[in-house]
Amino acid sequence: MKNKVFNCLFFFILFFLTFPFFLSSALGNVKRGLAPTPIFDSKGNQVSLYNESHALVIGVSKYSNGWPVLPGVKKDTDQVVRALQKNGFNTIIATNPSYKEIRTTIEGFINKYGQNINNRLLFYFAGHGHTLKLSFGEEMGYFVPVDAPHPDKDKAGFLSKGLNMELMQVYAKQIQSKHALFIFDSCFSGSFFSISRSVPYNISYKTSQPVRQFITSGSADEQVPDVSIFREQFVSALSGEGDLDSDGFMTGTELGEFLQKKVINYSKGSQHPQYGKMRNPRLDKGDFVFSLKSTNKTDQTIDFLEEKKKLKTEQSRLEIEKNLLKEARQLAMERKKIKKERKRINEERIRITSKQPKRPSVHQNRSQKCPEKMALVDGRILIAEIGGKVQYEANIQTLCVDTYEVTQNQYELVMNSNPSHFTGVKSRPVENVSWYQAKKYCQRKGKRLPTEWEWVNAAGSKKNTKYYWGNIFDPNFAWFIGNSSSQTNPVGQKKPNPHGLHDMIGNVWEWTDSGENKLKYLRGGSWNTYANGMRISDRRLSDPDFTSSTYGFRCVQ
Repeated sequence: MKNKVFNCLFFFILFFLTFPFFLSSALGNVKRGLAPTPIFDSKGNQVSLYNESHALVIGVSKYSNGWPVLPGVKKDTDQVVRALQKNGFNTIIATNPSYKEIRTTIEGFINKYGQNINNRLLFYFAGHGHTLKLSFGEEMGYFVPVDAPHPDKDKAGFLSKGLNMELMQVYAKQIQSKHALFIFDSCFSGSFFSISRSVPYNISYKTSQPVRQFITSGSADEQVPDVSIFREQFVSALSGEGDLDSDGFMTGTELGEFLQKKVINYSKGSQHPQYGKMRNPRLDKGDFVFSLKSTNKTDQTIDFLEEKKKLKTEQSRLEIEKNLLKEARQLAMERKKIKKERKRINEERIRITSKQPKRPSVHQNRSQKCPEKMALVDGRILIAEIGGKVQYEANIQTLCVDTYEVTQNQYELVMNSNPSHFTGVKSRPVENVSWYQAKKYCQRKGKRLPTEWEWVNAAGSKKNTKYYWGNIFDPNFAWFIGNSSSQTNPVGQKKPNPHGLHDMIGNVWEWTDSGENKLKYLRGGSWNTYANGMRISDRRLSDPDFTSSTYGFRCVQ
């Protein structure tokens, strides 16, 4: 099968928040990207607000192993950074990253910043792209890090280093932020998103609904030059030319239409940009919005603050010192309150522990029987500390817990469907399930989802250790990013915890019946988690409607 190789520049704008390499632009006490960006309708009413605006810019030019060097990348990234900063974005740059550095950057970017619903997120990638034709006829696009070999020289090495589009879609679904826009200046087909030119009727609707949008600079069979016409027109669009209806805003759909028209014209028909939204009914309703008419106001505000800073007198400095002294006194009072509260908590801990009911003997516990493929977990008084605050769940009852995470075979027998991303082996855990789907399955089985503290009790080893086997990570107990081959694996292959439960850590995050602010907690880490993020104490919050190839569950009764 002949591979299609595209030695082409692509940039991938994802409205994520970012992680390692910081390049922020600030004047006085105002930093770009951190100031809220209000959106107003045609009547002047505020209809939405982006809390923060951040962009991750990745540029790869110093290739080897069969890939040509891309000297134009440096110029592209510099101009895109300037354009984004002018439009109110905090920009972060990663230059010539390896495969491991790109994944670490993107995952840290999502985990640290992608949980705020009202942020807007931007990701830009400049470097080589490559497309392989799969055995079943479909095509798969890859991002090429600096250390990936050319597939014509080392195909196995390329597959281990290239970042495929399926993984990027998994990342996109893990973002909690409402709006994310992906732009590729590359030769990719639009098969992973739906081409759509329809737009909602008003700015209010566009900003209130979640969306993941995509724009590519050409189709899969087109070459993209190192001197990027697409980048030039993207910068022009951000300067105001992309506002097609002259209402002071540029939506992601308007941007796609603008780039499609301009790039086809200036490339003399050699490039045909595509645009659309992610094939997901929950992520295709809204539209990303650039508030172009607020950009000049933002720059004027920053200039004003800088000028005001230069004109400060000694009297204003004294006023600042007075405020600092006042704050210091308030902090001293808060420290006293904290010290008093810690003393009360310690006394309460001692009181609760002293009243802990006598636990049944091992012999008594064994008299209680659990159904097949469930294990008995003793109850206890659980005292847990999370985020510096002591949390109590007194007198957790003895209960039966599923020995394994619910498998695809078990789920399909009960629910008559299999939503999983990784199919083909029915003994893999079911994933891509929402909290509501997990809860409904357990109810049909006469069971329920565990509370967060019941899960902690079942996962623990009755020792104060990071993992249920000790303090040092041991891959013999868990599937994680270092041994999972970027996918789920059949349940029960790793060593069990002291209660006889398998995969309490790793393989898939497990939904619990606990949460806050309408979100639900997940526990245990997954096949896509690094070792230091898989401790018993690690947790994450997610919308109960969201699904992911890293989300699964087990039941209790």
